[in-house]
Amino acid sequence: MSERIDALTANTTRYPWYLFFRDCYFWGPVFFLYFTSVLSLSEALHLEAVYYVAVAAAEVPSGYFSDRFGRRRTLIVSSACLGFAYLLFFTGHTFWQFAAAQLFLAAGFASASGTDTALHYESLKGLNREAEYAAREGHALRYSFLAGGVSALLGGLLATGDLRWVYGVSCAAAVISLGVVCSMVEPEGRAGQVAGPFGSQLRGVLRKAWGTRLRFFTFYALAMTVLLHIPYEFYQPYLERTLAWMEAGDSIAPSLSGVHLALTMVVGAWMTRFAGRIRHRCVVRRTLLACALLQVVLIGAMALVVHPLVALMLVGRTASRAVSTPLVNSELAPLLGRHERSTYFSLQSLLGRLAYGGVLVMLPLGGGVFGEALHGTLVCALVLALVLFGGLCLLPFPWGESPVCCGSNGAAARGGDDVPEKPLVS
Repeated sequence: MSERIDALTANTTRYPWYLFFRDCYFWGPVFFLYFTSVLSLSEALHLEAVYYVAVAAAEVPSGYFSDRFGRRRTLIVSSACLGFAYLLFFTGHTFWQFAAAQLFLAAGFASASGTDTALHYESLKGLNREAEYAAREGHALRYSFLAGGVSALLGGLLATGDLRWVYGVSCAAAVISLGVVCSMVEPEGRAGQVAGPFGSQLRGVLRKAWGTRLRFFTFYALAMTVLLHIPYEFYQPYLERTLAWMEAGDSIAPSLSGVHLALTMVVGAWMTRFAGRIRHRCVVRRTLLACALLQVVLIGAMALVVHPLVALMLVGRTASRAVSTPLVNSELAPLLGRHERSTYFSLQSLLGRLAYGGVLVMLPLGGGVFGEALHGTLVCALVLALVLFGGLCLLPFPWGESPVCCGSNGAAARGGDDVPEKPLVS
C-alpha cells in the first residue's frame, strides 16, 4: 500500500513537469514562417487544413482510448507522436513529409486532451486528496504558461540562426516529457468502471454533457474556447495596426509580438494561484462569468479603439484561462465516472474547436460591412462575444442542495458518479 501511495504521490509531483516539457512550443512564434520558407503559401495553408481536420477526427476517439486502455498509456502515445512530428518537421523537405508530421502532431495533441487532467485528478483521488485538485491544477497550469513564455522567447532567438532548429529543440523537450510520463503509474479505477463500446459511450457522454448537471459547464467551455481564441488570433495584426497608428514602423512588429506573447504567458502563470482559493459555489459562478466578461471587454476594446493601452491590456488575455480552467475542471471531474471522464473532456474540446471553426467562417462577413477589414472583423467578433456572454448569463447554474453556499464549503455541494451523496440540481 505504501508503494502505491508513493507512486501516486510521484504522479502528482511529476505532472507539472510533464506539462512544462510537453508545452515547450519553441516553434510557436515562427512555424508559419518555416512552412513558407520550405513550401509555397498554398501548401502551407493546406498543411493547416490537414492539422485541423486530423485533430477534430482524433479528439473523441483518443479520449475513448484513454477511458478504455488507461491514462498513462495514452499520454505515452501523445508524447511519442509529438516527438516524431517534430522530428519530421526538423528533417523534412517536402509537402508530404510535413503533412505526415501534421497528422502526428494532431494525434499528439488530441491524445493529451482530457487525459492529462484525468490522470491528475485520479492520482489525487487515489490519495484521498481530491479536494486539492483545483489548487494543484492551477499550479500545474502555471508550469504550462511558463513553458509557453520561455519557449516563445528562446524560439525567436533560435530562429534567427535557422528556422529548422526550433523543431529540433521541441523534439528534445517532447522526449523529456515522454520520459516523465513513463516514470508515472496508472491511477487505479474502481472495479467495473471500464468504458463500454464506443457508440454507446459517446451517446451516454453526449446525453450527460447537455444534461442538467453539466449543461452550464459544457456551454461555458465551448463559449470560452471562442472568447479566448479571438484575442489570440488577432493580437498580432492589432499590434501592427497600433504601430502604424503610432507611426513606429513595421520593422519592430515581429520582436514586439514575441515579447508580448512571453509577457502574456507570465501574467497567466501568475494568475493561476487564485483558482485554488475559490470554493463557494456562488463565487465560482461569479468568477467564471467575470472571466468571460474580461474576454468580451478585450474583444470590444480591440474592435472600437486603436491605442497602445489596449495592446497592453491584451497581455492579460490569459488571465481568464488561468483562473477558469482549474475551476471548470474541478467542478466537472467529480461529476464524471472514471470510465467516461476523458471521453467527456475530449468531446468538450471538440465542441469548442467546431464552434471556433464556425466563428472563423462567420467573422469575414463583418469585414465587408466596414471599410477596414480588420475593424469590421473585430466588430463582428464583438457581437458574437456579447451573444455568447448573454447565453452564459441566462443559462442556469447547477447549484447544490441549497443555493445559500457562502456559509459552507462549496466543495461539499458537488456531487456525481464518484461522489454521489450531494447531487446537483438546477
